[in-house]
Amino acid sequence: MELNIRIIQWRKIKGLTQGDLAEKCKTTQQTIAKIEQGLVDPKLSTLQKIADALDCELVDLFYSKKDFAADVNQIAEKLELNLSKVNSSDFNHLCWKEAFIPAFHPFWSQYKIKNNKVTF
Repeated sequence: MELNIRIIQWRKIKGLTQGDLAEKCKTTQQTIAKIEQGLVDPKLSTLQKIADALDCELVDLFYSKKDFAADVNQIAEKLELNLSKVNSSDFNHLCWKEAFIPAFHPFWSQYKIKNNKVTF
């Protein structure tokens, strides 16, 4: 599934557990976990409930390649990384640790490094 969702990122920033988010959305923790893992294709109404619970706009739950690149480049700059010398798995882990960028996100397999920047 290539639904480029940023729910984990928003949930972590808001300091919520999957259970907390599920309660706000009147669903189960298991449903939130499956959505976050990309195992189910949520209905638009479910995504709207999640956006409302996270106090964000529906569009904020989706990553564009431009947003993804901006976020990971910001982390690389902050940590003063030489991206041509950083293992992609390590970079992925650092991005999760720094900004909760999902490790399973499909953009991880598509990026390229040019002039020490992530591009597509």
